[in-house]
Amino acid sequence: MTPPPKPAAPSWKERLFSAQALKMLVLTAALGAAAAAGGWQVWLKPQRDVARMRFETTRDVLSLYGLEMQYKKAKGVYASDLDALLALAPDGAARKADMGRHLDLTTLAIVGDAQKFKIEANVLDADRTLIKIRGPIQDRPAPRAEIVVPLAAGSGVDGGRPVAPTPSPSPSPAPAPRR
Repeated sequence: MTPPPKPAAPSWKERLFSAQALKMLVLTAALGAAAAAGGWQVWLKPQRDVARMRFETTRDVLSLYGLEMQYKKAKGVYASDLDALLALAPDGAARKADMGRHLDLTTLAIVGDAQKFKIEANVLDADRTLIKIRGPIQDRPAPRAEIVVPLAAGSGVDGGRPVAPTPSPSPSPAPAPRR
């Protein structure tokens, strides 16, 4: 009796495109998509929302900075309350309602006098991030004039023109080669 012949081992292409391998590939892709969606919902989406809130609060604080500058031109001093600033804006009530969506109006502090002002507010995020600005922000001072250093005598420059090198009085002989 002869033993039955052994079946030939499947090639790599047959193993790669087998039903079992394709099922494993689909399951792995589905698991990866589920993990990505869970990561988006748990970590990335909240981070994006917090960044948006901080951006909108910063934008509102900067718009209040502009209103402070207008108030100073009109009254001669900086404002110390939100209502005085929003009275300058044509849409003051709508702006205040919009601020309340992402900025904690109970922590909004506006302090001003004749010389300077400060605006501080907390964002309505879990960390209660503080956004603040102080003003007025001055322009940069004019750059200082360059310091001109006089050149030493024999430096090789005479009024912007190169000077020919002066020959040495007596050339020294070359050293003797060593043996």
